[in-house]
Amino acid sequence: MDTNQPFDLWIAFFLIIMYIVYDALYAIYYMFLEKKKPLSAANTASAMYLIGAIGTITFVHNPWYIASIAIGSFLGTFLAVKYLPNKIK
Repeated sequence: MDTNQPFDLWIAFFLIIMYIVYDALYAIYYMFLEKKKPLSAANTASAMYLIGAIGTITFVHNPWYIASIAIGSFLGTFLAVKYLPNKIK
């Protein structure tokens, strides 16, 4: 396994977007848990783990991608708390 792959800005941008989605899904996941919606919560958790696995595989090859993941996580949490509705029907 090559752990010294070059840093690619497109991959970094993709990771930021993925982790914005990840953190929004995280907030939605807890809303589904609170509402006792098992199928919706399970689907959301599956999507979260898929995104997390892709992020992990990426930063194992180049640790500089952790910065992109941190930026995406910050933005995702901020946007989810600010703009997601408090209640899911």
